[in-house]
Amino acid sequence: MSGITPAVKYLLIINVAIYFLESLFGIRLVQTFALPAAWRQTSDFGQLFTYMFVHGGGVHLLMNMVGLFFIGPAVEHTLGSYRFFILYYVSGILGGLGWSLLAPEYSYCVGASGALMGVLGAFGALYPNAKLLLWFVIPIKAWVLVLLLAIWELSEMIGDPKIGGIANTAHLMGGVAGFCYAFSLKHPHIVQELKRKWPGTAKAKPNRPPKSSPTLSKAEIDQILDKIGKDGMGALSPREREMLKKATRE
Repeated sequence: MSGITPAVKYLLIINVAIYFLESLFGIRLVQTFALPAAWRQTSDFGQLFTYMFVHGGGVHLLMNMVGLFFIGPAVEHTLGSYRFFILYYVSGILGGLGWSLLAPEYSYCVGASGALMGVLGAFGALYPNAKLLLWFVIPIKAWVLVLLLAIWELSEMIGDPKIGGIANTAHLMGGVAGFCYAFSLKHPHIVQELKRKWPGTAKAKPNRPPKSSPTLSKAEIDQILDKIGKDGMGALSPREREMLKKATRE
């Protein structure tokens, strides 16, 4: 890693600053930023954009920010800062949306875990054979780790959408969104091929080379040049002008 990247740096600063504003100054931003599952009835979906910047405690914040610090820069180097922001935010939003559709109405969701899982999913799509250290000890390929996490989150989600305060649905949705986004950028030809094969999609007609006009003879060219010499360019018909242009290109 050549150093921390701009988007990762700003996201780290924002998340840590909001946490310290709450813990040191007693500003309860979590009450305003947290995503309630009941937004479905009130149509107040603004927290879908804010819940990922508040956390349920120091350990929750530390785990997410450590993952962002180690994984984020490699993904941002490949995608660029603008696309990385899109990846992070869209993964977080879709993660929160997926959680809210299954969670009990009285529950709330906080944390950047959905967005972080999107970054991890993108890492698996961009560098599938890269070695990561699971628990900082066990070496494992990125695609294997992403797949195992997805299976675990899915099994937990089926058992209970919110086991022990962990929003597994948000994690799974965020990871899938991040993987799909990065995969589509890395393999655009595969995406185009899938679009062509999708039912109802009109197939593009193959481009046919334009028909070439017959080659002008020397006599025809001389005839046009004689006409120009006698009457000037203005005397040429549109067809004769096209013939002259073609002769000059050949």
